[in-house]
Amino acid sequence: MADITGKWAIDVATLAGSRRYDLTLTAAGTTLTGTAVGATGPVPIRDGTVAGDAVQFRLDFVAPVAMSVVFDLRVIGNRMSGTAQSGPFPASTVLGTRAA
Repeated sequence: MADITGKWAIDVATLAGSRRYDLTLTAAGTTLTGTAVGATGPVPIRDGTVAGDAVQFRLDFVAPVAMSVVFDLRVIGNRMSGTAQSGPFPASTVLGTRAA
């Protein structure tokens, strides 16, 4: 199982430009909890799961517009990568590293 617990910095490449989030994650078995902090403040992680090197979770944003974004990531060592998907929009590329 991926060692996901800790602090991470991720960049999400959206159609509107790159968005950075600082994640604080805690894995307990296959359950993932934590918080993402971006330009609009903290957002709790919802429906988080860990299975092997696969990590999935949802962020429910209320500003600047209400939307849910589902993250589907793979963790290898101190790096993570994958996609973020929100409704009808194209999937965004996600790249991240473990924070020091």
